[in-house]
Amino acid sequence: MSDKLYDVIIVGGRIAGASLAARLGAAGLKVLILEKDTVPGRTVVSCPLLLSSGMQLLDEIGIDESFYAPDNTRFAGVALEMGEYFRTFVEIPDVYGRHFLYGIDRQVLDEALWKNLERFPNVTQLENFSVRELLVDEDGKANGVTGMYKGGESQTFLAEAVIGADGRHSIVARKAGAVVTEEITQYNTAVYYAYWEGVEAYHAQGKEWIQIHSGCNGFSAVVIPASKGLTGVLAQCRHDYFNAPGGVDTWYHDTIHSFPRIAQRLKNAKQVTALSGMKNVGNLFRQAWGNGWALAGDAYHQKDSYDAQGIYDALLGAKILALQLIDWKAGKKDWATSMQSYNREVYDALHPMFKSTLDRLKRELFTSPSPKMANGLLRWVLTNKKYRERFGLLATRRISPKNWASPGIMLSAILSGAVADFRKKPDQEKWWTLPALQP
Repeated sequence: MSDKLYDVIIVGGRIAGASLAARLGAAGLKVLILEKDTVPGRTVVSCPLLLSSGMQLLDEIGIDESFYAPDNTRFAGVALEMGEYFRTFVEIPDVYGRHFLYGIDRQVLDEALWKNLERFPNVTQLENFSVRELLVDEDGKANGVTGMYKGGESQTFLAEAVIGADGRHSIVARKAGAVVTEEITQYNTAVYYAYWEGVEAYHAQGKEWIQIHSGCNGFSAVVIPASKGLTGVLAQCRHDYFNAPGGVDTWYHDTIHSFPRIAQRLKNAKQVTALSGMKNVGNLFRQAWGNGWALAGDAYHQKDSYDAQGIYDALLGAKILALQLIDWKAGKKDWATSMQSYNREVYDALHPMFKSTLDRLKRELFTSPSPKMANGLLRWVLTNKKYRERFGLLATRRISPKNWASPGIMLSAILSGAVADFRKKPDQEKWWTLPALQP
């Protein structure tokens, strides 16, 4: 295969790489996609939610729900619990005919994306191939890769362009010298999760919900039922609060069981997988392209999973890049012009949500509200119907993250909440004793 010249080599066969390959394959480009592991063999560090916006992008590349969510529960939205102060429900709006979200097993999703590429005879898939070097010609243009199969056989592949879709620690980014163009470190978090069996379902208001529990103390937990009867249970904290002298497993169990609302759901459950996660989840953008190369997915942009936007961002970025590569290959644009367009469009699409996620981290994880603040301003805003509706539209990317919660909406929420409290009896019941909490 070393004598074959491809239009595009894609390094990385997960969400960004495989969806990009599908779009290029459908357009007739000759594509080689290289994955360092088997698919779905390796456990990817990811316990994600999939919203309707991401499902629509999967529809576009021909992947039906039955392939990535074969037996998954359709959740109405998320139940956000702010310590023992209050809870609020954010429903998923009807977007593209869907008003629900899934908890996703990444192995199932990755396999669906990988198998989808078998439809395209012009897409060559290779597993267990680790790229070691980015090749450049005498003009400094990337024109191929050299790597090695598991077992030791070395191989070189040539192409007109090389795309790095190979994750946070991208070899393509490193070998191309892609610089970090923007990074915010003060809101980095530590996140660890495992899958459990026998986790109690979360029923309220006649529906099932994803549970997000903030301790209002720099720690939080999320419970995400996926497929095959497994439920992901995540523990998260501010990076500067992460301290595990007894080991990460002890830290994880101590954290999730410190929340009564989480511990209650786990009382008859059993952890069935080892822990996965990261001690330091970064938030950054890298240089998007160079001479003959470009980056996609986490190789280009990383942000905290707090707003569950990772899958959508990877799929959307791949779509934007595919359109530019197709125009370039068709001769409508030269490489520099097409990649400048990609850089501008992908940044404009992803950066506003980047800022919005960091703002939420600052407010909800990196700020420990006083009881008065939590039971006042915070509750008034987060339980406000208009605010919750706007947040549902934000999460599904139906409205721009820029000023999605306008000063007018915030002021109205505060005033409405204050007036409602004034009219209630001071000895009103706390939320967790209300009948709505019961199955």
